[in-house]
Amino acid sequence: MVRRSRFLARAVGVVSAREAQTEIRRVRADHPDASHVVYAFLVGDLHSEHAGMSDAGEPKGTAGRPVMEIVRGSGIRDLVVTIARYYGGTKLGTGGLVRAYGDAARAVLGRLRTTPRVHRCTAECRLPYDLHERVRGELRAAGAEIRDEEYSADVRLVFTVDAEALSKVERIVRDLSRGSVTVESVTPGSVRCASGTPGSCGRR
Repeated sequence: MVRRSRFLARAVGVVSAREAQTEIRRVRADHPDASHVVYAFLVGDLHSEHAGMSDAGEPKGTAGRPVMEIVRGSGIRDLVVTIARYYGGTKLGTGGLVRAYGDAARAVLGRLRTTPRVHRCTAECRLPYDLHERVRGELRAAGAEIRDEEYSADVRLVFTVDAEALSKVERIVRDLSRGSVTVESVTPGSVRCASGTPGSCGRR
């Protein structure tokens, strides 16, 4: 409780902005008497991010934004954080609201279970025919999955591989081709995601 106002925070794993909005509506329905239901959600990786936040009637920048800053700072993605506030009759002021919502978000994320999500990189390389089978075999041995092969003046291989194995794959291709072939169009990344198990925290 902060000066008689209650802040009830909840964090849930989601896989889309639509799912985040569904959770926000659920929390609003669960707390019909709350003065405000503030939220922030972050879905996807850095290359295909969907994010949203709302002050829900609190003064601009005092609720949704501090919650989003805590979410981004945590390094966790694929989640929505909601905070239902029950007004206690005493105004907290701009700074007080920022601290209260930020503290509530920090507390609920501290209790949230997360799982690592390692992205598969999509990459391609163009090879002379005499290297095709050797490179293909080495890529598969390194855990790469061949997604497409095109045959023309050379061979174009498109494959996916775990981000952690990317440097190994680049080295294999470089060594086998004596530096004449490079891996291109790579999109790596890894983040922590909410596990789907809700976390909750109430400040009374």
